[in-house]
Amino acid sequence: MSIDENSPTPLYRQVEEAILQLIDNGEYKPGTKIPTEGELCERFGVSRVTVRKALGPLADKGVLERRTGKGTFVAEKRLSRSLSTVMSFSDMCRMQGCHPGARTLRLDLTEPEDDDLKRLRLSDDTEHILLLQRLRYADSMPVMIETTKFPESFIFLMDEDLDDSSLYELLAKHDIRMTFSRKMLDIKLANYKESKYLKVPDRHPLLRIDSAAESADGRFVHLTHQLCVADRFKLYI
Repeated sequence: MSIDENSPTPLYRQVEEAILQLIDNGEYKPGTKIPTEGELCERFGVSRVTVRKALGPLADKGVLERRTGKGTFVAEKRLSRSLSTVMSFSDMCRMQGCHPGARTLRLDLTEPEDDDLKRLRLSDDTEHILLLQRLRYADSMPVMIETTKFPESFIFLMDEDLDDSSLYELLAKHDIRMTFSRKMLDIKLANYKESKYLKVPDRHPLLRIDSAAESADGRFVHLTHQLCVADRFKLYI
């Protein structure tokens, strides 16, 4: 996009729109550093004051991120998520124009903890529950480690292909539909293993969401523990 000095649109606004266009067409990709102010001055043929005036609104809108001592970067795309509704991760991604993905990290029967028995409404003599752990992706970027616990009656999931699949869509095939959930939210710092899976630095902030979901008739319950990359999500109630 060329800058037209004779246009009624202010120069800084033209530069702002040009940078947005470069982000949209993929020349400036999310997470990458954009050219310096001097380089942008040279590219668009404008003053440093004009470039700074163009970058300001983009930073205020969250399109760009200024990092002290490092420069200005294109902000990573954030997923908006409601804490007050029950929605699959896959549906959430699709609604926001992202392609959902999943990779199974663990799927087995395991011995339940006392809290699992209580929250899953199981008897004290229950020997096993089903544990599913997956790495979740949005547009091929890892954004969440999701660990879900089910009563042993959900063992049919071991015969399903859980990679790149929607868990709630698979459950619906068995006439199981979760309609209500309780959630608890806090922050933790990624350990070494979590940081490697999520491709973030060690001790990077993660949103930890613990939830218990149940079907409308209350017959089916599962527990989910999600570790979300904090700067890749926006949460609202």
